[in-house]
Amino acid sequence: MLRSESPVDTVTLADAIARRLTQYGVEHVFGIPGTHNLELFRSLGTAGIEVISAHHEQGLGYAADAYSRVSSRPAVVVTTTGPGITNLITALATSLAASVPVLAIAPGIPEGGADGRAGWLHDLPSQLGLMSRLVRSRRAQSGAAAVSFIDEVARSWQTERPLPAYLEVPFDRFTAEEELISGELPAFDTGSGWPAQAEINRAAQRLVEAERPVIVAGRGGANPEAAGSVRQIAEALGAPVVTTANAKGVLDETHPLSLGVSLRVNAAKQMLERSDAVLVVGSDLGSSEFWGPCPALGETMIRVDVDAQMMHANARAPFPLLGRSELVMPRLAAAVAERRGAGSASNAWDAADLEAVAADLAAYGDGYRRFHEHVQDLTDPLDVAIAGDSSQVTYFGTATYWKAQRPNRFLYPAGYGTLGYAIPAAIGAVLTGEVDRVVAITGEGGMLFSVQELATAAELGLPVVTIVFTNGGYQEIRDGMDSAGIAPVGVSFTAPDFVSLARGFRIEARSVVADGMNEIGFREALEWALAKNEPTLIEVDVTGTMRR
Repeated sequence: MLRSESPVDTVTLADAIARRLTQYGVEHVFGIPGTHNLELFRSLGTAGIEVISAHHEQGLGYAADAYSRVSSRPAVVVTTTGPGITNLITALATSLAASVPVLAIAPGIPEGGADGRAGWLHDLPSQLGLMSRLVRSRRAQSGAAAVSFIDEVARSWQTERPLPAYLEVPFDRFTAEEELISGELPAFDTGSGWPAQAEINRAAQRLVEAERPVIVAGRGGANPEAAGSVRQIAEALGAPVVTTANAKGVLDETHPLSLGVSLRVNAAKQMLERSDAVLVVGSDLGSSEFWGPCPALGETMIRVDVDAQMMHANARAPFPLLGRSELVMPRLAAAVAERRGAGSASNAWDAADLEAVAADLAAYGDGYRRFHEHVQDLTDPLDVAIAGDSSQVTYFGTATYWKAQRPNRFLYPAGYGTLGYAIPAAIGAVLTGEVDRVVAITGEGGMLFSVQELATAAELGLPVVTIVFTNGGYQEIRDGMDSAGIAPVGVSFTAPDFVSLARGFRIEARSVVADGMNEIGFREALEWALAKNEPTLIEVDVTGTMRR
């Protein structure tokens, strides 16, 4: 898997970076060449690393984010100085909110001019200082320093919360030569011995004794080992499983114990408050998930998290289990099974409790139900990823009505709530080669933030199906203004002719009309799109006033 380099006499700093990336198994880098980073691209090519480009650094970062989520491997993004790296910031903040490991690499202004206004092209006062406020950052003047930071980041991804990082190199140093011995990759202590078995046993006993257990799975539970253990514990205890948006599919949502992405509904919150043992796996229990404050969880919460600072975030955890979920959860599942024995699972929850959550959830975005049922029907049993935006069709529609059967297949910028994520994220998901089909579902407001990445999908010939719902503007914000008694401003606009726009990018497209959110011709259009091994677009007019 990981390999070592033999000693070399002399390399450039750029070569040192590229060689270390290959040692860590990096095969693709998401990058846009610029005046100041050309030498790094030379070294990436020499090292055999494929460069995936895009038409805006923000889209590039979203593609890298989705690539990492779907593949469960870190992603690397290369930009140029100044506007290149600042364009990437929103995407890095999205990855930060969801704990997605992305390494950004960019050149900086040469030493002596980095903290002032010396008139360099792309001059930015304290580019490193800006990035340091967001993510772990380092400015490397040598190949040895760059390699050391890459190793530091790799260690943090295996032993800590996997967060984005930033490596900066003065652009006049990329060609600097030095003696460098790459050597063996460092060995990391992944914390396989912690938490102590006594803590695991104590938490397992609490779960087994509970009459009304509930499991809340966050993105920390989205890796295969942790997700498998979530299912084992749920089935052993008969415990319903609620997930955050980023953990959708941790438990197959067709499973009878799955309550889906329902933390925002009152019936689910009431279940949590009534529960006498809540197992939380890798979630900050934040207001962006509950759409309000975290419910009162009492004194029986068991919390699994690799980040000590998150262990008591938003709710105190009387049973803290500090460690990587893929290591802790199998041990906890084994301890539960040992105490539970072979008896059948039974508890005080009944079908009515679960049905109340489902009914509460169905009150959100019911108009999008039939569309997603068509998506579900036509893509089953394929391994499908759906990328969405912070738009109503996503958080009311896809999150509720599309049943994910495995984790890391619902790609959504939860928490940071950015627009423009869907199309570039779909591109990143396709490039992993690990899913059968990818569908981007968005509204016109979100799509217009990154519509240029249709060109990327066309240039690469990627079979991304884009479905854009048009409703005349930013509907959620318009609804919020109406509810607050504010005269709507800046939220309504006339959508472009998306079919003609797509065809301008050499993408085949069709349009359908939704009459009162009842689909007319949507299923046929989706069948047509899925049958093609190339990018396609379907425009769905939910106002019923399609121009064509």
